[in-house]
Amino acid sequence: MYKYLLIVFLYWAAPARAQLNLFTGASFERELNGDWAYEFEVEHRQVVGTGRENRALLLLAINRKLGDRMSLTPGIRVTPRYDPDVPTELRLFTDLNYDQPLGEGPFTLESRLRVQYERELAEGAAGHQAAVRPRLGLAYRVLKYTELVTEYEARYRFDRRNEFSRHRVTLGVSQRISTRVGAQAFVRLERDANVPAPNNEPTVGVYLTYLLPNARKHDIDYRRPFGRSLLW
Repeated sequence: MYKYLLIVFLYWAAPARAQLNLFTGASFERELNGDWAYEFEVEHRQVVGTGRENRALLLLAINRKLGDRMSLTPGIRVTPRYDPDVPTELRLFTDLNYDQPLGEGPFTLESRLRVQYERELAEGAAGHQAAVRPRLGLAYRVLKYTELVTEYEARYRFDRRNEFSRHRVTLGVSQRISTRVGAQAFVRLERDANVPAPNNEPTVGVYLTYLLPNARKHDIDYRRPFGRSLLW
């Protein structure tokens, strides 16, 4: 099945003329108890071979378990000023996460509904942006600690535009290396919506995740409430 998804992805990406974006980062996650956890992430983004968009992002979030398959994640992301013409940007967001195994097989349906607000922190900066971002994905467990993932996400802005502004398709792999260390990688295509000449933005991302130890016994499996990287 993933072979056909890759063909569709490449077909959709074929008209792209944009430079390749490269995202790299690391996340540090800690469970406080069975219901609460927090996470800190740092990420670097750049446009390969151009020196443009050479920026870092800092993210802090907490997670509250709502049920066996559902959790809530509010957080804040800051993109510090990295260019005289690009001011510091602040984003506030809240995610509602849900996953559901499809029977006894290797497939799991995953979803995330994000509501976000962002603005530039500078005098005379452009107006704020508010959006809702529904995401639907399918994870396939290839091996005990290895998953393949395909996701679709849309962005609907309800500020000045009140319309869909972007579509995103992602293919990725998630690998658990040890009890506390994991690695994630993806390829993605984003396409603008409701504009005369939509841009296509291909992106490759690579992340490392580390689960900070706590007082729980080592023979109890960690909940890993944040799943894949929030920046993913």
